Amino acid sequence: MMKKKDVFITLGVLIFAGLLLFRLISGKNIAQKGSSERAMPVRTVVRVMPIERGSVQLVLSYVGSLKAKDEINVYSKVNGKLAQYLVNEGDSVSKGQAIALIDRDETGLKYELAPVESPLSGIVGRTLLDKGATILSAQGLSQGTVLAIIVNMDEMVVRLSAVEQNIPYLRTGLKAEMKVDAYPDKIFNGEISKVSQVVEPQTRTLPIEIIIPNPDHLLKSGMFCRIKIVASEHKDVLFLLQDAVIQELGETHVFVVEDHTAKKKKVALGIKEDGRIEITEGLKEGEKVIIFGQQGLKEEAQVEIAQE
Repeated sequence: MMKKKDVFITLGVLIFAGLLLFRLISGKNIAQKGSSERAMPVRTVVRVMPIERGSVQLVLSYVGSLKAKDEINVYSKVNGKLAQYLVNEGDSVSKGQAIALIDRDETGLKYELAPVESPLSGIVGRTLLDKGATILSAQGLSQGTVLAIIVNMDEMVVRLSAVEQNIPYLRTGLKAEMKVDAYPDKIFNGEISKVSQVVEPQTRTLPIEIIIPNPDHLLKSGMFCRIKIVASEHKDVLFLLQDAVIQELGETHVFVVEDHTAKKKKVALGIKEDGRIEITEGLKEGEKVIIFGQQGLKEEAQVEIAQE
């Protein structure tokens, strides 16, 4: 019969042997797992876009304020007080038509009321004074008192300032599309009528002018407007999403996928339109370009294409 002390010794040996066996088995499994992981590296999940052919337009966007092409302030030729207006706002007038009468009475003298004539044919845009207002004539360098504004609303004009990088694309006759908040679903068509030949030195911008026909007089002076000019169009060119392009250290490149491997390719760019960009050099039609997941990606990295 075993002594109590011998029993404890035997149990200790068995426990030690069990622990040793467990460590040996665990170590083998970990080594096998590590070897398996090294054999199958983790792949970066990416999204791709096959490069395609199509048309890309260079669209220049501006905002500005509308003004009647012909808009003029009306002044009196004599001093006095406003006796009355002969027209109302919105009335059509002809060049030379009297639109107001001036009382030029002086102490001890009596004059007939002096007419104020419209300098052009158009519409009375605004009458600015109340009856009895003091009128100063426009003489020499004196600007005088403005009685009314006459506008010809058949054509409207927008004057804009184009940044230097857009100058090569701007020329007279170029078509423009305009929208205003008052008619959100309507597009008004116009064209560039003037392109200055002198850049503003303070802003480094070039003044241009756009004319918009306004036969129904829907457009009013002072309206805020948004202008789009299609400055150039390249047809049957390769393009992709602008987000795919990476620019770093003065180099422009994209990543394409070949057999689950990321390949870096230098590219040359053309014009841009609404998040798309023309590729002029570096890619072939049909290549799978990475458009998501390319940031921080390395050459020859293993990738997995995400399923849409």
